[in-house]
Parts: sequence; structure tokens; C-alpha cells
Amino acid sequence: MPVRGPVPVNLATRQAAEVLKVGPMTIRVYEDGSRTGDRISAILLELPAGVSGPPMHWHRFHDELFFVVKGTCRFVTPDAEVDATAGDLMTVPPGAIHTFKNASETEACEVYMTATPGHYVDYFRMLSKAGTEGKMLSKEEIEHLMALFGTFPPDIESEA
Repeated sequence: MPVRGPVPVNLATRQAAEVLKVGPMTIRVYEDGSRTGDRISAILLELPAGVSGPPMHWHRFHDELFFVVKGTCRFVTPDAEVDATAGDLMTVPPGAIHTFKNASETEACEVYMTATPGHYVDYFRMLSKAGTEGKMLSKEEIEHLMALFGTFPPDIESEA
């Protein structure tokens, strides 16, 4: 058996989570990759009733998992719209064109999301910072920011 030193575990609580505001959405950052060697991040997306997430997009480098904790989240792809309810998990591999929104006009939705690599959380931090500074980003500025994190609109071709 290999010899290894002690590896600490970490409890991330709701109270200690970093809170970001991106438009009407609240994002709670439980893990930003700093305790996982940047292998994974974990956040909670809180979408008020009727709120849509990002524009349709795809990721070049990272996987996402969305676990619905509360309410109904509608995942939209070019081929379908799929409603996921509490206890359901949506897997989004690199290259998959997608977006999501709260499917309800009357109830909030909460979705736990993981992304690999962990530093993808910095995308949300940058969007939140622009909002708290009162900046309204143009479509071009948002697409530039997305590209910094290997995220693109559907009309940009993948090399895969």
C-alpha cells in the first residue's frame, strides 16, 4: 500500500459559501477548486420564478452536472426541452449546446452544479463583479468573457 500523508476533508456550509449575484440569479460557491487541485467546483444556482439562465452555449473543456434540489429546471438544447425536478440530474459533456431556466412562473428553483475544472467559477465571479460595479456588458463583452473560459455561442464551431 502506498504511503501517503494525511489528506484533510472540508465541510462547506451554506452560511460560509461565497455569494454572487448575476442578474436576478444568486450563486453560492461551495467549492471553487482551491481545495481540489482545481479538478472540480461546486455551486448552488438559485433561480427566482420565471428566470432564465445564460444564453445558449457550449463548453470546449469542461463537464457540468446539474442536480435539481428544489423546483423544476428546464434544460434547453437545439433538439429538445427537458424538465428536471428535485432529485433529477442533468449531465452536460463538453460540446453539448445547452442552456437552462426556471420552468415555473410562480416558484423558485435551486440547482446544485459542478464543473470541471474548478476555476470555471471565476467566470461567475467576473460576471458578478461587472454587475456590482454597475456595468452593463455588451453581447461582445459577454462572448469575450465566455471565450476566456472555453465557452462559446452555438454558431461557433467546435474543432472536435
